[in-house]
Amino acid sequence: MFIKRLVVSFALVASALGAPTADLSARQSCSALQLVHIAGTTEIGLGTVGTPLSTALASAVPGTTTYSITYDTSAEYVVTVAAGATTTASYLATQSALCPNQRFVLSGYSKGALVVHGTTLSSAVKAKVLAILVFGDPSRNNDSPWPINSPSVDLTPRDGSTSSQNIASFCNTGDVFCWPNGTDSAAHLAYPTDGSIDVAASFVQARV
Repeated sequence: MFIKRLVVSFALVASALGAPTADLSARQSCSALQLVHIAGTTEIGLGTVGTPLSTALASAVPGTTTYSITYDTSAEYVVTVAAGATTTASYLATQSALCPNQRFVLSGYSKGALVVHGTTLSSAVKAKVLAILVFGDPSRNNDSPWPINSPSVDLTPRDGSTSSQNIASFCNTGDVFCWPNGTDSAAHLAYPTDGSIDVAASFVQARV
């Protein structure tokens, strides 16, 4: 039922999410910090959340680079999510070997958050994940795993966080995908413009 609900709900907002956005190419220089973003259903490149997040994080933590995971963002939530998780894990392992001192911020919007949950990392790579940011996470209420050491989730990051919390989960009231019994598609689309991006950048900045 969970997957069926996802498919039906995502179909209602896919056209809005699918609007082309500028994709910032991967910059392979060994920056101290790199944002690795996973876009939502039908999105291209960094998508609606990743694009402003990349800009905000580069401002909050100067020198931060960005990489967007390329995977099948169609409205299918089993095979493509698993494949996206494999791609993400492979990229992080490769990049970690190329830049041994680089740390990562993983972020995912909507379907991309499901990919984050499905990503399995070695202990060595997991130790390099500084923080995780998710927006409109369909698995928010399912106690899903996280690819970070000692995961501690802040479910209300707009209200502040503790130093031990390394995951910020943004969920707008009524969001059709992350709020219990939510029905509001507009709430799911609001993260790029409702202040969540700046809060997310500050969350990361405080942990650098």
